[in-house]
Amino acid sequence: MNKKIPARYRSLIFAMVMSCTTSMIVSAMIIGLHTQNYEQFVKVWPSSFLMSWPIVFLAILIIAPMVNKLLDGFIES
Repeated sequence: MNKKIPARYRSLIFAMVMSCTTSMIVSAMIIGLHTQNYEQFVKVWPSSFLMSWPIVFLAILIIAPMVNKLLDGFIES
């Protein structure tokens, strides 16, 4: 049985997945550029990621609808 998640949760799940991957990549790149060795990276990166994820999540929830509305004015439907 292949149950799907209701469509009303799409924007919330999109924000969770997008914010998680974005926070992982950006925090890893910034920490990687500013650390001297792998041990320091492993020590610092998880807390940086966990601190940034909720911020990016909320930003996507707030900003994505505005960006979509703005793009509606420029993109043919």
